[in-house]
Amino acid sequence: MSEANFAFVTDAILQRNLDITFEHLIELLSLSESNKYTETLKSSFRKTVIIYTASIVEALLLWMLKQNTSEETLAKRQTVFKVSKVIYDINPAERIVLGKDEIKIEKCRFEKLNLDQVNDLCKEHGIISDSIFKDVDKVRGLRNRLHISTLAKVEGDYSKDDLEFVFSVARMVKNLAKA
Repeated sequence: MSEANFAFVTDAILQRNLDITFEHLIELLSLSESNKYTETLKSSFRKTVIIYTASIVEALLLWMLKQNTSEETLAKRQTVFKVSKVIYDINPAERIVLGKDEIKIEKCRFEKLNLDQVNDLCKEHGIISDSIFKDVDKVRGLRNRLHISTLAKVEGDYSKDDLEFVFSVARMVKNLAKA
């Protein structure tokens, strides 16, 4: 394997997985450009390249999120009023009660987050700009076309323009992660 494309990533396992995925991506990209294959097969290679590229974007965003926050910080805290006793029924919709506020904490686990959630959290915590957020969301939309049961229309081909867009977003995210 060539030199690390993600040498800035401090997690050695993630860095190695990113490099391996990038190598796969390069091989698939060359296949998608080859004249040996039909347009349908080339589109299939492009689809796989987009899926791999989106996974690299997701991994880099999650790595940045981990560098800037913690699972404890990301936990959602909510105040919930807990009724301990109904004192008097006024009518079916109203009653007088005795109760108290309780704090409910919904834990966050980094390994359970998907690209949509990671993108939202990175924007919410100022790790990425609104424009990068929107671009990553478009990448997510292209990637999610792999979920064929949720498509509202017949899936079209993946184009070179799709690839160029996804690569440009990956490049922006990588540059941001390196900074």
